[in-house]
Amino acid sequence: MTRKTVIAQRRILKFRLVKLRLAKVRLVTSSLVTLSLVTLALFPRSVVASQEVTDRGFEIVEEMDRRSHGFKDFQAKLDMQIHNASGRVRVREMDVRGLESEDGDRTIMVLSRPADLSGTAFLSVTQGEGRRAQWMYLPAARRRRRIGGSQTDDSFLGSHFTYGDMAPPSIEGFSYRWVRDEDVVGSPGALVERCPSSCTEGAKRELLWIDTERYLLHRVDYFDSDGVHDRTLLITGYELVDGFWRAMHMEMVEVDGGGKTVLDWSELRLGIGLRERDFDPARLGEVR
Repeated sequence: MTRKTVIAQRRILKFRLVKLRLAKVRLVTSSLVTLSLVTLALFPRSVVASQEVTDRGFEIVEEMDRRSHGFKDFQAKLDMQIHNASGRVRVREMDVRGLESEDGDRTIMVLSRPADLSGTAFLSVTQGEGRRAQWMYLPAARRRRRIGGSQTDDSFLGSHFTYGDMAPPSIEGFSYRWVRDEDVVGSPGALVERCPSSCTEGAKRELLWIDTERYLLHRVDYFDSDGVHDRTLLITGYELVDGFWRAMHMEMVEVDGGGKTVLDWSELRLGIGLRERDFDPARLGEVR
């Protein structure tokens, strides 16, 4: 066998080995692609389920919001009792008015008691996408001040409610996730998680207990940015007023501190003919 023949046979053998290796790679790649397709076909629910719980959570809250709107405006008296851990109680009494508006729902509160706070007024306007504008009028100083976004979590009048809590309710600017179905005060209900924009790590989230028979909110658990449950809002005493269910009793309970703030509503009237100019920040000191 000549040297040329030996070299030619080696080249042929090398070429066959390369072809064999390529065939194995194609087989493995094809198997992996097939496996991926089968996996997607068998287990698409991880993606779909995530979207479903988000959609369902929003749908529940959206229906609750839809049923609570349409009253146009309201007027009521509010009694606020602030209980500290040692049992001391401070009382604030105020007149409250509210207005539904395409430019943003509005609420104004004017204190009548205690005497040293009489005439203090608080105005809150919802501006869409979860944004709000708030002002406080201080009669002693005869001036109006804007409540900044950094003050949203500050205590409202020394209570366990914050400035943000006292704004007109809005479903915009939040993300929602259905957690599970469960009975709520003896009726079919659902537990829904709410977060600002998205429930990322460090976001202050809330858990909502909603009666899905009448779509009424009965409880909210609040969690701080570290995920610690720090407050619970209990909502009871629902009354049907002119076709709208309204909660007449609320309690914001401090989980660890032992204090709480109680809100009792009375003399509620709907559709009394209020206008946007009644909620003008420039006239805040004139409201009585």
